[in-house]
This record gives sequence, C-alpha cells and structure tokens, in this order.
Amino acid sequence: MNITKEILWLAEKRIEDIPILKNSIRGKEANLIGSIGEVLFEKFIQEQGLSLEKEEGEQEKYNHDYVIEGKFTVDVKTKERSVKPKSYYDCTVAQESLDHQKPDFFYFISLMKKGGIFTEGFMLGGIDLETLFEKGEHWGAGEIDARNGKRIRVDCVSIEIKDLIGNDDFINILVCSNRI
Repeated sequence: MNITKEILWLAEKRIEDIPILKNSIRGKEANLIGSIGEVLFEKFIQEQGLSLEKEEGEQEKYNHDYVIEGKFTVDVKTKERSVKPKSYYDCTVAQESLDHQKPDFFYFISLMKKGGIFTEGFMLGGIDLETLFEKGEHWGAGEIDARNGKRIRVDCVSIEIKDLIGNDDFINILVCSNRI
C-alpha cells in the first residue's frame, strides 16, 4: 500500500497529543510508525466494507486498538524495515504488551522509507492470541537469534510472516464469523 501525503498527515495529526510510552526505544518516531500503521489498517478494513471503531476507553486502549464489526478486538503492530519483508522475517509482540494485551488478533504491518520519508506499507496479516503462543518463538532479552545474529532487546514472542493468517483469510474470518 502506498503511503500518501494524506496518510502521513493523518498519522502526524494523531501523535500530537499522544505521550511517548515509558519504555519506548524510538520515542516520538515510534508513535509516528504506529500511527501510520493504524491509518493503513483502517483504510484496509474499510476497503473490505467492514466497520471498525478505534478504542478510546482507558482500559481498552491498552488492550487493543480496534473493535471490528462490533465483535473482534485487534491490536496493530507496526515495524519499520530497511528492506521489503520476506516470508521468514519475524513479527514480534513484546512480553510487556502480552502481560496486559489480550486482543482476539494481532495484525502486523511493515513500513519502508525512501529518502527519509515513509513511502510504502506492507499489510502482512494477523494472528490470534492462542496461535501466537502455540506457534511463536518465545525469546528472552539478551538472547541471540542464531538465524540472523540479532540480539533480542526485550522478552517477546515472535512469529514468521509465513505463519500469519493472510489478508484474504483474515477478512474471511471476520466476515464469516460475523454471519453465525
């Protein structure tokens, strides 16, 4: 999905009043990355003809970002990458988030920059909480991922993109489950 000037403007407008999270590694830039992901996710869901509501309640906004079709809770996780995502790349949820977040689904988005500006968003797919815990790899802070040599910064659970629910199946789950 192309990241237009309008999407960037909407995302920048959102972060004006958002405080920087306590343990944020990237500060205000993390808020911008997350906000761009949210705008892209909203556009994606609305293009499918589904309704979504942004969570604003004090407890809910720390559990999930959206309620889709009045039924499914979804938390959007957005990551900046330096290259286009490949099927074996990881999508990660920090353990600190998992300690209090229990949405029906996590949905993952990757962003790319060109010339210092976010230009492209990749809608990677979703995963339900149970499958994340069953199929995901549990990592401790400081461990080294032997596949890529990267040091894990925080306790987390990660899952490869290929193990996510693809976009068509994700939408079908939302639509078909709503008809029951």
